[in-house]
Amino acid sequence: MNHDMLELSSSARSLWGKLSLTGAHLWLPLWMHLADTAEMADLLWSNWLPPHTKEQIVQGIDLPGSATLAERENLARKIVRFLAAAHDCGKASPGFVMKAEKVGFGDIVDEITSKGLSVEVQNQVLAKRFPHALVGESILEHQGVDRSLADIVGAHHGKPVACKQDLEAAPEYPSITGMKDEAWRNVQKELVKYALHLAGLSAISEVSLNVTAQVILNGLLIMADWLASDENQFPLISRDYGIIQAGSAQDRAEQAWFNLRLPKYQQFASACPWSQLYEERFGRQPRPVQVHALQVAVQMEHPGLMVIEAPMGEGKTEAALAAAEAFARRFGLGGIYFALPTQATSDGIFPRIESWIEHLHAGVSRSIFLAHGKAGFNKAYTGIKLQSHLYDEEDAKHADVVVNDWTQGRKKGLLADFVVGTIDHVLMGGLKMKHLALRHLGLVNKVVILDECHAYDAYMNQYLDLVLSWLGAYGVPVIVLSATLPLHRRQELLAAYQGKKKTKCIVADSISPYPLISYTEGENVHQDLPEPSGRKRTVHLQQLDEDNLGDVLSELLSEGGCAGIICNTVKKAQYVAQCMEMYFGEDCVRLLHSCFLSFDRVRKEQELCDLLGPQEDHRPDKLIVVGTQVMEQSLDVDFDVLFTEICPLDLLLQRVGRLHRHNREKARPSRLQEATCYVMGIQDALTFDEGSTAVYGEYLLMKTRAFLKQCLVLPDDIPRLVQQVYEDGYDDEIINHLAKEVDASSAEKQYDIAADQYTKHIEEKKNKAKTFQIKTVKAQRKNLLGWLNAPQIEDASGKRGEATVRDSGNSLTVLVICKKEDGCLYTLPWLPGHGDARIDDVPDDALAKAIASCSINLPSYFVQDWQIDKVIDELEEVVLDNHLDSWYVSHWLKGELFLVLNEDHEMHLLDRILVYDEKNGLWSYKEE
Repeated sequence: MNHDMLELSSSARSLWGKLSLTGAHLWLPLWMHLADTAEMADLLWSNWLPPHTKEQIVQGIDLPGSATLAERENLARKIVRFLAAAHDCGKASPGFVMKAEKVGFGDIVDEITSKGLSVEVQNQVLAKRFPHALVGESILEHQGVDRSLADIVGAHHGKPVACKQDLEAAPEYPSITGMKDEAWRNVQKELVKYALHLAGLSAISEVSLNVTAQVILNGLLIMADWLASDENQFPLISRDYGIIQAGSAQDRAEQAWFNLRLPKYQQFASACPWSQLYEERFGRQPRPVQVHALQVAVQMEHPGLMVIEAPMGEGKTEAALAAAEAFARRFGLGGIYFALPTQATSDGIFPRIESWIEHLHAGVSRSIFLAHGKAGFNKAYTGIKLQSHLYDEEDAKHADVVVNDWTQGRKKGLLADFVVGTIDHVLMGGLKMKHLALRHLGLVNKVVILDECHAYDAYMNQYLDLVLSWLGAYGVPVIVLSATLPLHRRQELLAAYQGKKKTKCIVADSISPYPLISYTEGENVHQDLPEPSGRKRTVHLQQLDEDNLGDVLSELLSEGGCAGIICNTVKKAQYVAQCMEMYFGEDCVRLLHSCFLSFDRVRKEQELCDLLGPQEDHRPDKLIVVGTQVMEQSLDVDFDVLFTEICPLDLLLQRVGRLHRHNREKARPSRLQEATCYVMGIQDALTFDEGSTAVYGEYLLMKTRAFLKQCLVLPDDIPRLVQQVYEDGYDDEIINHLAKEVDASSAEKQYDIAADQYTKHIEEKKNKAKTFQIKTVKAQRKNLLGWLNAPQIEDASGKRGEATVRDSGNSLTVLVICKKEDGCLYTLPWLPGHGDARIDDVPDDALAKAIASCSINLPSYFVQDWQIDKVIDELEEVVLDNHLDSWYVSHWLKGELFLVLNEDHEMHLLDRILVYDEKNGLWSYKEE
């Protein structure tokens, strides 16, 4: 559209939208920035936005009378253009114009004054109460625009108005907004008319939007404004008016669009017949649960929530990806978000997702993003070609997976087509954060897959249920995966998606069959029972006194074999590993836990997968792997025998999933032919190892202990055992079990105390989670007013947001370097590519990145409430004493704290000596 068709007055043309802050006397007139933004918004609508997201906007429009679908779709596009063309109309106000004087553009203020627009502001300090977004919202409402649209303009800098105070009653109002000055009112009215013209509208006063459409449009407007504010793509111009006439807004926007190379929306997969999908995408024939999941996705009439419950190793990941492709093809979505519990599990699955995308054979490039704080150190991710560098069209055609330069970073990453990351970035969809609408826009465009859904605690589940209520309102297909999901949790997930407090399932009153697929169809919930794959394992359970661990292992491994030992704390795992080395020697023992530097942990995990994975070429004759909870999930290893400390039963089953995991062609040692799991840390039916109790509490451990049998048949026993431990109605049975080993009255009393503590703990977590949460869709009602009311989370790095959606207590991340006797600083000797590098000056970018990869969380002892401040003080002294603050010029190292180890890789902190080595990771001992 040609904006020159509507002649603006000289007063309107004199207003500024952008000014150079680099010393050059360059600017962009307001009318020009508004036209640029309108064109970018239109390009986003036409080329980037998936059909599903457009449909949500169209459905959210409320119009008097009737209109055809084509008319509503055309109106939706015009609304997008109008909001973009009007988003900065609040800059047509004295309070905003006066800012030009502070940055050396007094000539602009003088010219505006010469046009008859007064810029006298009675109190410039109070002008901050009226930011231009808020003024713009007020201008639109005064011009008859419905509040549901005006709110979007008011929120385009990331936060909607907290409350609608009576602005006109404020004494600063007339001079700051100009809305009681006739000359200013005329210009403001002119700009609203200009926005209508750019949108192809004569009026918009009778149009309103529901709240979900408002959020989506708010996110789209933020995106369009950021694109149009990029001075590399929309350069500022000289104050010479003649230059302004060169080129139309449409030409500038199309050139910017070409340079940005945002992938256009196209169906992300080739139209492969459903019957051939698994073989085409994954190169293998599907199992029954995989076939059934795809059939359900193909038959569902509307997008919904699908819960896939199936045993470990049944291919739930492939089932979810196939179902996601069906949803995307049928309902017009642009990609997926694959969410996992941790950074490590996200890194682990990333290559599988990348391979799947490459097998989609869509013939187009799709952008990908790895969404967690350590993504910059993932070689598979950083090795993908930046799309901003694909200037050759033929190059672009052959790049199926690219990293688009613009869709990088904490706030923009979710706008990529395919995103793999931690669950945190989904949970933050329920967190009061600036620019939250941008995060919602990224999720609305996709199919959302939530893996290992049983791994989230009560605190995280509060955020998950809230986000599911919004995703359900948006009609976003969601796929939930779990091998050990309690019945009540399944019902909560389904109800949350439907926006209900409760929902009824067919199998709600009985022990769930297994595997099971539950899914929503509007207000209804359906459940299907796929045929089991037929694979069954019998696992024998034996209780073991930890003091006998070495002797039992010696006997079991006398003919060789590979054993796993899973402990509940890092400290315990390190101790057990040292004990096993005394029995079997260092060469036979491996240690894996969360207190390794990331590159050490990745190397160790890969080594274990190579040694103990499905292939048998390098399987050792004898190996003992000691680890922690990091061995529960997404680690494809196969042990001949397993030892584990007691833990809640669903997690115990996950651990057992690493026992006799693969059907081995070569026979296991004769003593290890039967799958046997030894459970340690049980002193009696009511008393457990101190570390286990600290991590999991007594209640779930008591229930788990009560229902442990000597023999498990997997997967048949999984749903029954999980229900017995996590559902109500089994208290008498549990107490009877416990009373077989201890006095009945004592058992009942201790069990009741533990149950009360557990209930109180869960309620505290739920209440705590509500502090920073947005409202549900129903509670938010008709507009964005107060959507992000304080308290609000905002942090430049995003760490506060991730910390807020997890209730994991204090944590403190440090970087590890060395200081030798010569007084110079060095990297760790085994740091890949930069080992033992001397650091004489501020590190260059490559070395700074390598140093940043040496990050680790301090043990819990150092981050307790009563001493974490002292720890930080000591570490800040380390920074100053070693002049490490000069390294803060590097974006990799800015603001970091350091452990500076001596040549023995030790450092004094508080009353402890911290030690790091490749074999044991980070540990500490009390200074004598």
